[in-house]
Amino acid sequence: MKRIILSICVITVSMITCLAQNKKAERDSIARVKFDIAAAAIEAKDFVIIVDNYQKEDGSFETNTDNANFISYEKEFVYIQGEIIADNTNTNKLNVTKYDKVIDKKGNIRLTMQVTGFFINGKIEIYLKKGGNNTDVFITPNSGTNKRFSGFLTPRAGSKYFRRTGEI
Repeated sequence: MKRIILSICVITVSMITCLAQNKKAERDSIARVKFDIAAAAIEAKDFVIIVDNYQKEDGSFETNTDNANFISYEKEFVYIQGEIIADNTNTNKLNVTKYDKVIDKKGNIRLTMQVTGFFINGKIEIYLKKGGNNTDVFITPNSGTNKRFSGFLTPRAGSKYFRRTGEI
């Protein structure tokens, strides 16, 4: 009787281990697909990053629930919208004067853009870590405070962001 119970326990533990390994492999493959989709959107210069978490003035991070706070790259222009990112509620249309894309030896992608617009002039840095579509974004304006936030980079066609009419 003890042998039967011990065998059942061993079989159960081995099945649970196999299922856990399958779940991890599934998560890794999903993350790879998300990264490949995000990398293709960067290559096409047609993507959106909706703010997920942002750094407040005191240095602490807070979660964003409004899909009207975003950064969007649409072929030749960058659009920034939201009080969190742009210090105004307008849709800011920015010209990209310098664009640099670097892939490090781990496969992470780093975009650096110099942008100019009516209210905002400065540098935008986007870091896409290999293994998903989660990005860290740093906005360094020529005047004003630096902005830091994170979000998920998705193709513009598949994103659910709210863009106000009338750009500045």
